[in-house]
Amino acid sequence: MERRYTFFLYAAYSLELLLLFILQTTPLLIPELFGGKPLLMIPAVVTVSLMEEQVPALFFGLAGGALLDLGCSDNLGYYTITLTLICFLLGFIFRDYMVVSFLNAMGFTSAVTLVTVFFYFIFFILLSGRADFSYFVSHCLSRILYTIVCTVPLYFINKFLFRNLRDF
Repeated sequence: MERRYTFFLYAAYSLELLLLFILQTTPLLIPELFGGKPLLMIPAVVTVSLMEEQVPALFFGLAGGALLDLGCSDNLGYYTITLTLICFLLGFIFRDYMVVSFLNAMGFTSAVTLVTVFFYFIFFILLSGRADFSYFVSHCLSRILYTIVCTVPLYFINKFLFRNLRDF
């Protein structure tokens, strides 16, 4: 990809993150299912990381994590650090060792969503004494499943952007 065309691709990804942040944080725009709303930043940055190299993946993971911390978390830094590291690793793995496909995107997004939400629950909800395991089943599990379902359109949007804006 020529260096001068990457601006359009990265601008499109950034606009996507900003629009998803607005969708995610606007009250009553996305309905809650069983007490949970989707974390749209996770599938967005994971699918971008599958298609980009390590450094752009790192920065989009950083931006998506920061937006997720600002919009949905009362502990600044957890999603920022977690998604930055995960996106860097995914950019490295998919650049050299794996093929980007829909099934890989669904699998990795499912794993990343499950791990990040579960550890957030353990560290910041369960250990602080704010809730018990029934809270995980009633709120966090629905959030995880809702986020995984939202991966489908985000994968195809990012694949479209990558293929069409790469050779602009």
